[in-house]
Amino acid sequence: MDEHSQSTRFGAFYGMLVTEWRITERLDAELRERTGISLDRLELLIHLHWKDGRRRMSDLADALLLSRGGATRLVARAEEDGLVTREIPPDDRRATYAVLTPTGVEAAERGFPAYGELVGRLFQQYVSDEEAELLVRLWARVLDGNGMACAPVTVAAEALDAAGRA
Repeated sequence: MDEHSQSTRFGAFYGMLVTEWRITERLDAELRERTGISLDRLELLIHLHWKDGRRRMSDLADALLLSRGGATRLVARAEEDGLVTREIPPDDRRATYAVLTPTGVEAAERGFPAYGELVGRLFQQYVSDEEAELLVRLWARVLDGNGMACAPVTVAAEALDAAGRA
């Protein structure tokens, strides 16, 4: 078991876990304090905002890295607060969409600048552009190798490829 504590690859993996957990915890606390919006709620609003304010629930669950049940609970709480509504299109009764309300749009637009500033302060200031490129490529390869998708990572990796950055 001791070999894991001295393995660079295990250290890299464990460092990823600890960094993600602790940064997420701090990001959530500071977002709540500054905007009154939790990280999971803001992620929901931002993902909807990026997709013209409307997204199929199953796609939203995948984008938010939640189970379908977890996404349903998150949307239900946001709906209670008047941030989103759920719609079932008449032409496909099996589908349910989460749709931003005007209050949800305002909350997303209020929260995103604080989110960006906090990400800069908690993470980006410690990572060079070259290191960020390496991380994007690494996360894209690991996710792809495990048959997982994450649009922001994939889009960033594709942009690096299109720019011809090795």
